[in-house]
Amino acid sequence: MDNKNLILAVVLSVALLWGYTTFIAPPPPKNQPATQEQKQAQDKEGAKPAETGKPGEAASPGSQALAPAPAAPLAQAAKDITVETPLMKIVFSERGGAARQVVLKKYHMEPGKAGGPFVLLDIKSSDPYSLGLSLPNVDPQLGLRTFTASAGSLKVEMGQPPQSLVFKTQSAGMAVEKIYTFKSDSYAFDMTVRITNQTQQNMEITPEISLHEYGEKAKVNTYAFTGLEAWRDHRLVEHSDSDIEKETRVESGSVQWAGLSIPYFLGVIAPTSAEPEGIKRSVRGSGKAGLMTATIVEPPLALAPGQTQEKTFMVFYGPRDLGVLEPLGHNLEKAVDFGWFDLIAKPMLASLNFFERYVGNYGVAIILITIMIKILLWPVAAKSYKSMKKMQELQPVLAKLKEKYKDDRERMQQETMQLYKTYKVNPLGGCLPMVVQFPVFIAFYKVLGSAIELRHAPFMLWINDLAAPDRLPIGFDFAIPFVQQGYGLPVLTILMGGSMFLQQKMTPTTGDPTQAKMMLMMPVVFTFMFLNFPSGLVLYWLVQGILSIGQQYWTNKQKAK
Repeated sequence: MDNKNLILAVVLSVALLWGYTTFIAPPPPKNQPATQEQKQAQDKEGAKPAETGKPGEAASPGSQALAPAPAAPLAQAAKDITVETPLMKIVFSERGGAARQVVLKKYHMEPGKAGGPFVLLDIKSSDPYSLGLSLPNVDPQLGLRTFTASAGSLKVEMGQPPQSLVFKTQSAGMAVEKIYTFKSDSYAFDMTVRITNQTQQNMEITPEISLHEYGEKAKVNTYAFTGLEAWRDHRLVEHSDSDIEKETRVESGSVQWAGLSIPYFLGVIAPTSAEPEGIKRSVRGSGKAGLMTATIVEPPLALAPGQTQEKTFMVFYGPRDLGVLEPLGHNLEKAVDFGWFDLIAKPMLASLNFFERYVGNYGVAIILITIMIKILLWPVAAKSYKSMKKMQELQPVLAKLKEKYKDDRERMQQETMQLYKTYKVNPLGGCLPMVVQFPVFIAFYKVLGSAIELRHAPFMLWINDLAAPDRLPIGFDFAIPFVQQGYGLPVLTILMGGSMFLQQKMTPTTGDPTQAKMMLMMPVVFTFMFLNFPSGLVLYWLVQGILSIGQQYWTNKQKAK
């Protein structure tokens, strides 16, 4: 029975050590490749120019065949148009009337407001710009045409009414306007696409709006999700950057928003036009050479000669912050998702924010939450310590049973179970605290790994980013084995390992030398595993260990009395 307990303890420990690869940061669901129906929709909605027919060709079978309207020339030296608000700076280009750079003024590249404001988007001139518009069956290269801007720059001061920037072009018989409207106090802005049919024939157009972002930004935090996200048919759909680079993914249905996510930030586009309930649209995710693309494919629009059709969208470029996303509506707050542990992680994040508002430090907030968790789990831990103590006292009796029934294993197990029943001992009681703490640990991991609140949040001394690994600068470049993300000594992690070792030494053992040695190895394994974890998570585990040592000491003292 002791061997079974030993195996169970090891399995549970390994589950805690390595379970994070399955439960903490699971790869996004491996959706099956697009079905035949989706592929047909993809071919229809996202066909290459060579497959879509000639620009200006009538989509209606009954329309009169006329010569196709000529497409405008591709943009050569396009001007930049800068829009500034108190929260952000956006650089648009007259090439496609699209965004090539987004800078968030309230966030910074490095801890301590170093490195300048955070550059969320910065597209190379050789790549397609974000918020580009395409009309595949009319002008698939519309996003590369020159759009004339209504102003050379735009600045929206705090308290001013919303202001608009208009881009216009004419190509392939279509007059196109893109109208961006900005507010002074929001990371979201409105985009209106207005298209007029200037040909003499009926046309059918399928507008496509594309977002672009570089997946390499995920390197700053490998724990957070990077890739395509969409809220479709009342559920969050995710495809990682590696998945969409391997194969184009198509999602069709009732789509409220779609976007590209990087650690702590995201860019999103949400259709806002007044439309019949249940209208369907598609989202296409793809990647090439590290550039992620999310394309919203609108339902087909019929345009009679001279007719104008309009589509409106909300665009968001900003932090993945519940307090920012919830007021925007469209279920945009669903982008803050902690997976299976959402039920625990979101209240934990709310508690962290609550304590931080009063103490002004997220490190202290983590300590206070750890104390609260310890108080809640105190009875469970106390019962576990008592169970382990009784198990230790029964070891001589168990040894005699093993010797007496060494040739009758079934009888030995029966007598052992009877002994446990007589003395009211649960052999699994010692594992209970670990099992109970496991979901809390994972939830903390999820919060610390992806919550914008913890990004660059300082604690004290050398710990200036609770979302980054703990590193004390040592004054020279020396690569410590297993230590990633910069040079330095993981002092907090070493202290955590020491507290675990002391706690293990204080814990009652069963008397089995092999099991005792294995359990003493656990602090070493945990220390190596925590080397590259967020320092906030290490702080939580260290404080939890110190409190457990205190409880163990108090329990042993009570027993001695």
